[in-house]
Amino acid sequence: MPLALLTLIAVVALGARLDVMEVDASQYAAMSRDMLHSSDWTHLYHRGQDYLDKPPLLFWLSALAYKVFGVHAWSYRLPSILFAFFGLYSTYRFTRLFHPEPVARTAALMYGSCAAFVLMTGDVKTDTMLTAMVITAIGRGMAWVQERRPMQLLGFAVAIGLGMLAKGPMGLMAPAIAVGGHVLLARRSDVLRRPEWLLVPVVIAAVLAPMLVGLYEQHGMHGVRFFFWEQSFGRITGENRWKDDSSVLFFTHEVLWQLLPWTLFTLVGAWRGAVALVRRQPLVEYASWVGAVVVTAALSLSHFKLPHYLYVVVPLYAVMAAQAWHTHPPAWTRPAHRVLLGLLWLVAVGLTAGAFPHGAWPYVALQCAVGLAALTWIRRGRGELVPTFAVMMAILVALNGHLYPALLRYQANAQVGRWVAEQGLYPDRFFAFRQGGTALDFHAGGTVRWHGDAQAAAADIRPGVAVYTDPDNARELLAHTPPPRRILRLEYYPVQLLSIEFLIPQLRPQVVEKRLVLIF
Repeated sequence: MPLALLTLIAVVALGARLDVMEVDASQYAAMSRDMLHSSDWTHLYHRGQDYLDKPPLLFWLSALAYKVFGVHAWSYRLPSILFAFFGLYSTYRFTRLFHPEPVARTAALMYGSCAAFVLMTGDVKTDTMLTAMVITAIGRGMAWVQERRPMQLLGFAVAIGLGMLAKGPMGLMAPAIAVGGHVLLARRSDVLRRPEWLLVPVVIAAVLAPMLVGLYEQHGMHGVRFFFWEQSFGRITGENRWKDDSSVLFFTHEVLWQLLPWTLFTLVGAWRGAVALVRRQPLVEYASWVGAVVVTAALSLSHFKLPHYLYVVVPLYAVMAAQAWHTHPPAWTRPAHRVLLGLLWLVAVGLTAGAFPHGAWPYVALQCAVGLAALTWIRRGRGELVPTFAVMMAILVALNGHLYPALLRYQANAQVGRWVAEQGLYPDRFFAFRQGGTALDFHAGGTVRWHGDAQAAAADIRPGVAVYTDPDNARELLAHTPPPRRILRLEYYPVQLLSIEFLIPQLRPQVVEKRLVLIF
C-alpha cells in the first residue's frame, strides 16, 4: 500500500504541473488571483463583475496558496489535491468501520486509481473539495452512529460545512442521504433522539457564517436564497438558468468510464446491494449503496448535467466495488475484468502512439513493459489487483506526461496570455476582438479588455498595441486599420471536448480553429 500511494502521488504531481484548462478551472484560477490582489475575501468577482454561482472555499484556499507559493497552475491545484488525498484516507477509514482491512485498502486503492480521481486532481473544479468532504462527513457520521464519540459528530458537522462551502447544499444532502439511509434501513432510529444532534446545525452555521455575510452584503437575500435553493434544487425544479437536453440516463454511462478500470466490480457491488434490499437481506452497512444510488438518481433529475457532477459519489462506488472484489464475485467477473483491462491497455497504447506520435515512445515503452509484467503476474495466478493498478498508473503517466501536454498546446487563449505577460502588454497595449477566454485572463495577469465592434476596436489601436482575434474577424477589423507589423498564428481547440477527429492527426485540421495576434 505505501508503494501504491507513492506511485499515485507521483502521477498526480505530474499532472499538477500542467496548465489549467478552460473553461471552469482557468476561470476559478483567475478569480482566486483577483481575490489575492484585491484582498477582498468575502465578496466574489469575475472579470470585475459580481459573481453568484459557486461558494468561496476553492477561491479562498487557492488564493492562500498563491500568497504562499506564488501564482502558478500547480499552486491553484494544491489545496484541492490535498483535499483529494484526505478524501482517499476518509474512504479507507469509512470502509474499515464495517469491513476487514483488505477491503478498506482495496476501496482506497480503487478510488485513487480510477479515472475520476486523476481527472478531478488534474482539471480542478469545486467538485474535488466537495467529494473529499462528502466522504469524510459520511465516514464521521457513520462512526458516530456506531461509537458515539463527540469528536466524530463534530467532524461530521465540520465536513458538511466545508462541503457546502465547496459546492452548496450537495455538501449536506449527500451525507444526509447516505447516513440517513443507513439509520433507516438498519433500524437505528434511536440515534436520532440523541441530543448531541443539536450540535450539528450550530457547527454548520458557524462554518458557513463568513460566506453568508459576504453573500448578503453583495447580493442581499437573493444571494442567500440562491445558495440554499436555486443553485442546486433549482436545477431540478427548473428555476436555475442552466439547462441542457441531457436525458435522465446521462449518468448511467458516466459511471461506466469514471470507475475504470474497476467498472465491472462496481456494477456487481451495486447489483448485490439492490438484490439484498429487494429481498430484505441485511447489509453490513447501507450508506455506500444508498448514498451512491440515490444521489446519482437525484442528479439525474437535474435539468443540467455535466460529467464531473458524479464525482461526489465515486468513493461510495469504490467501496461497493471493493466489497464485490473480496466477497466471491460471479465466476465470469475476473475473466471479464482481464479482458476489459487488456482493451483499456490496448486503447491507451494506441492513443499514446497515434494521437501525438512526437515524443511518445518513452510512454509507449513504459506501458508495454508494465503491460507485459501485469500479464506475467496474472498468468502466475497472483491475482489481478496489483497488475490492474500498475497498468492504470502507466496509462495515467502517459496521460499526464504526454497526452495532456500535447493537447494543451492547442489552448490558444493560454498561449496568448503567457505571451502578453512576457511582453508586458497588459493592461494598456493588448485587447481581444470577439475572441477570448478565461485562460487568457489568467495568464495575461488580469481581465483582458474586449471589443465587439470593429470601429470601436480600430479606434483603440496605436503603435505597440496587439489584438487577439480570429481570421474572419481580423479581416473585418483590418478594413478599418493600417496593416499590422507582424502576425502571430496559433491553433485552437477546446481541449475538454475531445473528439475522434481531433485525436486522429490526419483529421485534426478539420476541427482545429485558427487564432491570430495582430501586432501593430
